[in-house]
Amino acid sequence: MEEHKGKAMAGMGGETDQDPQEKDVAGPDDRAPEDDIGEAAELAEDLAPTRLPALAAVLAFLVPPIGAVLGHVAMRRTYWRRGLSRLAIAAGWTMTALSASGVLLYLNYQDEVARAEALAVAEEQAQEQMRQAIANSPSYGLVDEEFCQALTEVAEVSPRTEFVTSQEQISGAMVEGYETLAGTDTPNAQVYDDYAQYLVSFADHDVDEHVARAEALQQAVNEDVLACLPLVDETLE
Repeated sequence: MEEHKGKAMAGMGGETDQDPQEKDVAGPDDRAPEDDIGEAAELAEDLAPTRLPALAAVLAFLVPPIGAVLGHVAMRRTYWRRGLSRLAIAAGWTMTALSASGVLLYLNYQDEVARAEALAVAEEQAQEQMRQAIANSPSYGLVDEEFCQALTEVAEVSPRTEFVTSQEQISGAMVEGYETLAGTDTPNAQVYDDYAQYLVSFADHDVDEHVARAEALQQAVNEDVLACLPLVDETLE
């Protein structure tokens, strides 16, 4: 009996003399719970009130992308003022989208303005080149509206190829038109007179003569058309 009491006392004494530090060792049940991705759950001090939601809401209007990101961080780190966090997220991304749209619209507007300016410059350059060509025409300043009208009427009855290739293309109206142009005081009056006579005797000429007459007529028409342009468009004077 005494021996059993001694053992019991020894057992009680052993528990009493156990190292206090051994009680502080965390067991499996004392560990912090883990979330869905295996990370430790947030500590209670991380869920305490902070100024992060308010800061995110302010930055959402000043620097929208940063405000939106801070809003997401605030939603994750604190349960306080979640309304401000949601406001920061919504306002931040909305302002970011509006800012991006504004930048795109501005760039598109600048591109349209640049195109319009380039087009205006190109048109001005084309008009200046046309003025130079008109000024270099031997007929510039020597034609009138009556001559230009007669030149237009001859062009309407002439072949679309600008020169005759067969006897069937020659008409009395065509010959009469070139005779009318030959009766003017323009530098190319002689060319038109020669071409009218050429049409009357078309069958008597060979291929080389046809080509030479066609080239001479084409050059005369080009010069006289340039001289007639200022009578149609005053900006080319």
